[in-house]
Amino acid sequence: MSFRRRFALFIFPIALFAFSCSPAENQSFQTSAVTEGMVDALGRKFPSDTPIQRVVTIAPGATEIVAAAGGLHLLVGVSNVDTFPDEVTQLPRFSVLPMDFEAIVALTPDIVFASSQVNDPQHVTVFESLGIEVFFLDGSSWDAVYNSIGIAGALLGTDSVAAVVQESLQMRVNNLVGLTEKVRKKPRAIFLISEVTSYSFGKGSYVQDLFEWAGIESLTAEIDIAAPLSDEWVLTEDPDLIFGTFGDDFDPLELVKHHPTWNDLKAIKSGAVFSIPQNFILRPGPRNVDAALIMAQKAHPELFSDLPEIP
Repeated sequence: MSFRRRFALFIFPIALFAFSCSPAENQSFQTSAVTEGMVDALGRKFPSDTPIQRVVTIAPGATEIVAAAGGLHLLVGVSNVDTFPDEVTQLPRFSVLPMDFEAIVALTPDIVFASSQVNDPQHVTVFESLGIEVFFLDGSSWDAVYNSIGIAGALLGTDSVAAVVQESLQMRVNNLVGLTEKVRKKPRAIFLISEVTSYSFGKGSYVQDLFEWAGIESLTAEIDIAAPLSDEWVLTEDPDLIFGTFGDDFDPLELVKHHPTWNDLKAIKSGAVFSIPQNFILRPGPRNVDAALIMAQKAHPELFSDLPEIP
């Protein structure tokens, strides 16, 4: 693999629509839902002939998918927790907890995009009573996220932009997998959403795809997680690496402060505790690829020795 091709791994998708792409070679994602009709994550059909000129999103992940699909110019309002792309911070904003339906109605959207991983399906009834179309984008797996970009592009009439973005993302994933598949023994790891309470991602989550691309064995890949991981379970598994959304200035000793029995974990002793930017991984969307890249570099620094450090 040439340096130029490997360097493409580290281009962040701030303006994915402007990326140049090359044909994918290894991994392909499913796109059948686009050709089968506009069906959202709740199984609801959307009339594909409805003209869309004004878009509102009620979850940051949905916003990032719409932007990646080429619909940034159609956005007229976003949630009060949206931060990416930068342009959305200048748009009208509204509360989503609780949902400010009145503010959304005032924006007169042609469609509201929601996230299946964040938003309440029961809100469909409210939006319908207000005469507003709502479409739930699927963020349950990476295939679903990837597919949602294509669906959003088809709905918004930006199919060509969405296709370029999808191809670029696929290329970047393939490049990463091309590096990490060389790893003979994968390090074992867990991901913690907080250093205080050990919530994690379980079976079927899109985050498991990121672990796989990064060449890391996820210790929670085959378990259903309805509660925090117990300290005893973590001690028994004794992960080689611990990833989490701990913040930029995180001190790994904070984990021991909240979980004193973890002092002898291999990851703690070796200093293999790493924080991932929360917006890269807690929001199912295009920047999940960046999260996988960061995880791979932390797990396998020898594979990236000739490449710049990921922020």
